[in-house]
Amino acid sequence: MPKTGFSTGSLRRANVPFDERIQLYHSLGADAIELSFATPTELFGYRLSDQSKQNIEKFSAVSIHAPWKELRYNSDSKTQEIINKLKELSDQLPITGLVLHPDIIDDFKILEQSGLPFLLENMDRRKTYGTHPEHFNELKTKCDFRFVLDVEHAYEHDPSMKLAKEFVEVMGDRLNHMHVSGCSDSAGHVPTYCAINKKEITEILKLKLAVPIILEGAILEDVSNSISKELDYIRSFEN
Repeated sequence: MPKTGFSTGSLRRANVPFDERIQLYHSLGADAIELSFATPTELFGYRLSDQSKQNIEKFSAVSIHAPWKELRYNSDSKTQEIINKLKELSDQLPITGLVLHPDIIDDFKILEQSGLPFLLENMDRRKTYGTHPEHFNELKTKCDFRFVLDVEHAYEHDPSMKLAKEFVEVMGDRLNHMHVSGCSDSAGHVPTYCAINKKEITEILKLKLAVPIILEGAILEDVSNSISKELDYIRSFEN
């Protein structure tokens, strides 16, 4: 059964402190987690406490979403500082992957030289690169990184879900985990169980891909109940 859990970003707007999100997810039955840092400031400001380290180590699958705002990954000192901070966290935690957005990478070599397990994610409709399977065929020749399939991002480009299935084929054995959420009439990345496109999203869940599932739907209220409902809904397709 795939490991399933949440991104810490799902509770970003719910006034739940970062470390409390980790404990809450585990207490409600999640066995995967992704620590999400949108900006370099968020990443540099995070201090891993002994208690949070113990809590994170209880999860069977642990990943980090590296910053995707206010920077590009190249040969500058800021990129090196980010790499150093990610190494620090990876040395302390059982990290299986570090998610990056491919459209903001200028220098793959410096990332490869770090030896860190970077993962490249397919992008949403606001982006022009990392949005189609041919881009990932190209990325296969540029680097040895593995991949993350964001199902909602694929839906944004093609609601028939044909594109999502093409991503699955192209990513192949480099697929490391999935990001799963749905959308509403006014927002992307909402919990799948209450999304207007949950039928389309669950087409991919029904493929029963043997990789961890990270849930990215934003939870704004009735927090514990919403977490439990989303876990139950996603896991109903795992048997």
